[in-house]
Amino acid sequence: MLCKGLMQLRRSALPLALATVILAGTSVVLTSTTAGASTAASGSSGVWPGVGKICEPGSGGASTVRGVGSKTINIAVFNDASNTIDPGLESEFPQQATAFADWCNAAGGINGRKIVIDNRDAALFNAAQQTTAACQSDFMAVGGGMALDQPAVPIREKCGLGQISGYVVSDASVESSDQVDPTGINTSAVTAGWFGVLAKAYPKAVQVSGMGGSDTPSVIESETKYEFAAEAEGWKVVDFLEPPTSVENWAPYVEQYQQKGVTALWPADNANFTPFAQAMTTAGYHPAFVALGTQFANTQTVQAVAANPSLPPIFVETQWWPLAIASQNPSTEQLVTTMKKYAKGDQIDFDDEEGAEAWTLWAKAASACGASLTVSCVLNNAAATKNWDAGGIQAPVATLTLSNENPQPSPCFAMLQLTGKGISYDKKLTHPTQSIWNCDPKNVVHLTPAQLAQLNAL
Repeated sequence: MLCKGLMQLRRSALPLALATVILAGTSVVLTSTTAGASTAASGSSGVWPGVGKICEPGSGGASTVRGVGSKTINIAVFNDASNTIDPGLESEFPQQATAFADWCNAAGGINGRKIVIDNRDAALFNAAQQTTAACQSDFMAVGGGMALDQPAVPIREKCGLGQISGYVVSDASVESSDQVDPTGINTSAVTAGWFGVLAKAYPKAVQVSGMGGSDTPSVIESETKYEFAAEAEGWKVVDFLEPPTSVENWAPYVEQYQQKGVTALWPADNANFTPFAQAMTTAGYHPAFVALGTQFANTQTVQAVAANPSLPPIFVETQWWPLAIASQNPSTEQLVTTMKKYAKGDQIDFDDEEGAEAWTLWAKAASACGASLTVSCVLNNAAATKNWDAGGIQAPVATLTLSNENPQPSPCFAMLQLTGKGISYDKKLTHPTQSIWNCDPKNVVHLTPAQLAQLNAL
């Protein structure tokens, strides 16, 4: 996507047709603005493993709240699927949202009100316009995200459009009001333990490291934080590149890393790894390893690795349960089952997991409000949630809170390795301390006042 697994653009990632086979890739985009209330046949219990009963019948009732009808609830799902720079970006968000709505509506909806999905596609550069549209008719925004989200923040806050996000990128969005982010991220702390485990595995290589990110405020903010975090975990960054959002030729950037002698690489590439991998092969560039954000854990990257066998080991960090082992976690398996039933033909990847963590939290919080559904009730219920992990789909967060009240991120992560044959959980590199996760508290890097000042000056 356009921002490293971040906070996460967590775009991209691991589809699968069987619980043990990864099939990721870009999915088909919804063609209508509104998906509409579900007409799915009955068959859903409304119980999500590890979360509980979150959807059920009820009387609904009249409401004066925007987007809430007697029998329906309109929800905005932000994405950038129709953009021409990285086509299909976040297309999984509306797909997963529609599947979840069908599953929930088949169980009776939220106390009898059926969920209606409004696909708010910003195409990268229309975040403000799509947020304005959502402010006219939607109750809340759930399970979506926009790579260039900064312009949307003041509009959403002014109209009181509450949000339980799929992911947020810019600092303005991270700390905005009327929002709960299920990952608990904030602007002054970064979960980055993967840099530490790589430093232990490759102590010499990380002394000559290369990093970077697309030259746009939302991305540079987050990637600069990763630079600070990597150095705190033992990396020495000698080259930080800032290419434009769209790069047609990666050769000059690869050559610069190569000329600087970079042996540990977190590439400036934030989206499609294939051209970058080809440029590495053409240049004969062989660092000790390449580390990538969660958004790269997909079939496209696997194919790129297969087509470029001279590449070094390729690792991907993740804070979402690996789809390759979905059968080992009932909540992740439920997501796979739901997508197979209600989104037939759509590939499944970590964006679906990101969406599901937000939707299950929203549904749990909204159901607890009963017939008197308001934004403040939903957000307050969500913000009061302890030990949230969406039933195991995401790394556990000890305490959620409103985004403008200093939430604390999870220290937990896992490592994946990509080869030409697929994606696998790397237990040895992860050094798990809790289930599949490495949850050492030291994995969270707290930025210094000087670093925060530098970020503010960007």
